[in-house]
Amino acid sequence: MKELRHKSLPFEKTIEIRKILGKEVLTRGGKKLGSVKSIQIDPEDLTVEGIVVDTGLFEANHYIDKNYIKQISQQAVMLKVDPVSEYVGLDVLDSTGAKIGKVKSVNRSRNTNNLISITVEGRKVGGEMMFTSDYIDAVGDSIMLKEKFAKT
Repeated sequence: MKELRHKSLPFEKTIEIRKILGKEVLTRGGKKLGSVKSIQIDPEDLTVEGIVVDTGLFEANHYIDKNYIKQISQQAVMLKVDPVSEYVGLDVLDSTGAKIGKVKSVNRSRNTNNLISITVEGRKVGGEMMFTSDYIDAVGDSIMLKEKFAKT
């Protein structure tokens, strides 16, 4: 192949966009978020700005900004984060490990991945209760609160 370039990567160090389409998108924790539906580029700077992730038939697609992407390879796209929108449905446990409910919704700062609060639904919280991110100790397969839950 003949190359015509000026101050850019050599051809062999680039990745063809069509080889990325359909590849898995993995969160920082290794969970499959979905597959690459499209790659969005800046038409003026010709840089990748983000990706659209197809999450399946019954889920809304995600747009992931380039600042949340760790690496793009021909095998998968790896994210720097675990999207807080994926917290919906997780069990919420207090500091003793007692289950107090499930995450019904998340409130984040604009379109960022910065969590403001979660709304928890369950009998122990008397229907629904909001917890700000300050009360969250850890997130994994469930969400652990910093304190023992005592309904007031």
